[in-house]
Amino acid sequence: MLLIAVIIGSLFLYALIVKPEYVAVVFFTITIADMNASVEGLPVNIRALIGLALFARTMLPMKMEEHDSFFSTPAKYIVIFLLYTMVLSEFYDLLNVTYARTCALTFISAYTGYHFFFKYNDTRLLKMSLLIAGLICFSDLVFTYVTEGNFPVIRIYKHLLGIPEQLNERGEIVEAINWGFYGLVCGMAFVVLLADYINGKLVSKIGLVLMPIMFLGVLMSTSRSALLGVAGISFFIMAREFNHQARWKRAASLLMIIFSALIVSLIVFMSIQSLFNLNKDFMDEIALRLIDEPIAVLNKHLGLNYNVHSLGAMEWRTEASSDALGAFLNLKTVEEFFGIGFWGYVTRNLGHNNLPPHNGLLMLLIEFGILGIVYWSLMIYSFLAKSFKVTDMTSPMSVSMIFIILFSLANNAELTGSIMFLFASTLIAENNFYAGSQAKVISMPSHEGSLKMQL
Repeated sequence: MLLIAVIIGSLFLYALIVKPEYVAVVFFTITIADMNASVEGLPVNIRALIGLALFARTMLPMKMEEHDSFFSTPAKYIVIFLLYTMVLSEFYDLLNVTYARTCALTFISAYTGYHFFFKYNDTRLLKMSLLIAGLICFSDLVFTYVTEGNFPVIRIYKHLLGIPEQLNERGEIVEAINWGFYGLVCGMAFVVLLADYINGKLVSKIGLVLMPIMFLGVLMSTSRSALLGVAGISFFIMAREFNHQARWKRAASLLMIIFSALIVSLIVFMSIQSLFNLNKDFMDEIALRLIDEPIAVLNKHLGLNYNVHSLGAMEWRTEASSDALGAFLNLKTVEEFFGIGFWGYVTRNLGHNNLPPHNGLLMLLIEFGILGIVYWSLMIYSFLAKSFKVTDMTSPMSVSMIFIILFSLANNAELTGSIMFLFASTLIAENNFYAGSQAKVISMPSHEGSLKMQL
């Protein structure tokens, strides 16, 4: 075992020194897929160790394209936001070591995401990491379907490393990560592939193969939020490309691609029960989440007849959001403006169920106040708006961020997590690269003109 550890450590150090981009892909992948492990004797976990090592490597000479420093760009506003959340949480005695480490690792994710964009002046490293993370999450779902036939999801890497699952007093596996998270990752991978296809950058047939796989992952996660995100991003891309003739043709064919991916995914999905001999109750639960619940909720809001027993989690989330809004309105004025700190909603049990509000925007509003949500909104809007301004192509980074926003509408802390700010900082780097390229193109004619005059 010691020999294996020495070999792995040596390979890691070699890659860190000679090929740091490989370490970046590993770090981005385990960040997106939310993979982690502790090693006895180490003061930090594996993800933090890799992140710290990668951050330290960025301080040393490295062959990179010329670029502005992280803190001289709008990326510094991410750091200001993180510091605000920590100071606010400390004011309410909610700042603990865990949250401080989380903020530090979020900063490292954002910093290294920005830095390694300029390894190749494109987003290939982050996109590669996302697709690997999507395959990992898809594999976890398949493994769970085959071995357990029920949720929560069993992580393959924990199974391989012998990391024990946390159990409750009844001996049941505690749901550390909601299964909707796997739909988030697979859905992000799907919309990134869509954007690359529309932009004519999906040169490999592997991407076309991965599209139905990622869509199947969304279905297997039974995440309605991820399905909403896929639909919303698809319509957004088509609307944006409407006036671009070449890309509009690809956007039109996008409907056929999505339809084909849906058909293939559904055929495979419907074959899962007989293929893996799954529990019928589990498949009934999946059908309830993907079909019965949305139809019942839609009929209720349209004033039509509906099955009250099919409302389930969607109705509960609506009620939870309503309770959260009421709780916010009952806060003191100063608390409404500045917020009540990280996890303050749960700590105070404002929802009377010891659960977060299951609405990302409301959670952001309650925890970090009107000031926090306005600051966050203006920050994210400025990143996205510049992306749409500096290039007429739809950036995979921007659609990923919009997907996270749509997904968060029925979830919790995704808006302020490492994944969001990792993609945001990479988008900032991409924006700066395109803006710099445009400036060079504009300046070239005048320079040539001056040479002609001199001649």
